[in-house]
Amino acid sequence: MEKTDSLTNLLKLNRVDISTVKANKILVALGLLAEKERPSAKYAGKMKKYKALTEQGLQYGVNVENPSSPGQTTPHYFVDAFGELLTLIQQESKRGPA
Repeated sequence: MEKTDSLTNLLKLNRVDISTVKANKILVALGLLAEKERPSAKYAGKMKKYKALTEQGLQYGVNVENPSSPGQTTPHYFVDAFGELLTLIQQESKRGPA
């Protein structure tokens, strides 16, 4: 399996001056990431939000199940494909506010 890492770590490793929040908003706008919801385990009737890679986004990474929140995933991105993804993020960032 290809090596993966979190968006936060990959942005830091590549010394990118874009926050994880902004990068996630761009990825949602590009259709590579989706915001999902699941019921809260602690609070009845409350929903917890999380992000997951879409079918299109899976070319850049995988959805890893969050061990502390079963049923919730965390996107992890392929280290080798991150340069291509970063180019998309940076191009979209220059177009306007995310």
